Amino acid sequence: MCLEQLSPRFEGIKLEVNDGVHDVAGVLSLEMRKQMRAEILRCEKQFVGVNIAVSFVALRDGQSLEGYGFWLLNRGKFFRGSVEYSEIEDGRGRVILVVDMESKRAALCYGYYFDGYVREKENIEVLSKGHASLLEGEILQGCEQILIALKELLKKAVLRSRKGVKR
Repeated sequence: MCLEQLSPRFEGIKLEVNDGVHDVAGVLSLEMRKQMRAEILRCEKQFVGVNIAVSFVALRDGQSLEGYGFWLLNRGKFFRGSVEYSEIEDGRGRVILVVDMESKRAALCYGYYFDGYVREKENIEVLSKGHASLLEGEILQGCEQILIALKELLKKAVLRSRKGVKR
């Protein structure tokens, strides 16, 4: 689906992602938000030009995780403090973990720098690391487990890109 088709489905959803956290479902306390930001920063520090975000949503019928992630990846406004990251600076190197609080499912959406360097099987393995915790309602623990596994996947993707080896 293209962005023009997705936009009406997600109309009215807040587009601002502050310090890597996008909680439109309203599930994070202030302390949880701080912990999530810290985990995101730990993940980002290992990769120059990579910007990580975690989005908590409550999707409705007709809205998919992957569609939402793609839409947010391309339409979101990403801030660090009060500074907005432009698409030229980091949009293509962005990775968004989308967690649907209704279905207890998660998806990873990658910017264009990762095209061909992230393998579907590895992506599923990364998501599976936090799946049980998310099902149990352990939101932070599940996301942290996914982000830890994501770091390993990103290391592989960076090596593949340096070698010019695609899927």
